[in-house]
Amino acid sequence: MKRVVAALAAGALSLSGLALLGVSTASADSTTTTTLAPPIQGTSNLPVYLNVDTVVGGGGTGILKAPIGCALTNEFYVGQTVVFRMSGVNVGSGGTPLTPANVKSAVVVIPGISTPAPMNYGNHGTVAFWSYGWNTTGYPTLGVVNFQIVVTTKAIPAVTKVIKVRQGSKIVRKRVIIKKAVPSATFTYSQAGTATPSQLTLNAVPAA
Repeated sequence: MKRVVAALAAGALSLSGLALLGVSTASADSTTTTTLAPPIQGTSNLPVYLNVDTVVGGGGTGILKAPIGCALTNEFYVGQTVVFRMSGVNVGSGGTPLTPANVKSAVVVIPGISTPAPMNYGNHGTVAFWSYGWNTTGYPTLGVVNFQIVVTTKAIPAVTKVIKVRQGSKIVRKRVIIKKAVPSATFTYSQAGTATPSQLTLNAVPAA
């Protein structure tokens, strides 16, 4: 199996395309001009940052049995379990990690499956993150699986404080904002634009 290139992505919409670099060199003594593609996260200010990858789950027999559990990969045989893993940071709320405290929902959307699959937040070793295991048995389509991960954050209320201020000869109470409110928002991860060998791919089980 080919090892996956870990996908780092975020944005209010799907990711921007990832293109090849164009390099032209006039001479050994001249400067090198490089045309860069847009960043994979997009070019706008990103209030949420997502880190997504896939590993092979345990179980199965014969060729379907993973030699190493939770091995990072993007190549699977039909019948194996794809484990989607996601962690992230809510930059808009000051860099808070994405946990059930500030995430309303996190789901995996798989083409051909009508109901999005909810991701679970839990311990994995000595750390915690979001995950979902997809058993690919019976999935009818081979090749690239253009899945998405959709995260909806919870609204965070403003933090206020009452202070006393002098207005003329009087002392009055005034409520001031310590931290601005952060509205709920939805963000989508997509592998679109990455090179095909880096995308989640389902393969037929080789004939015996």
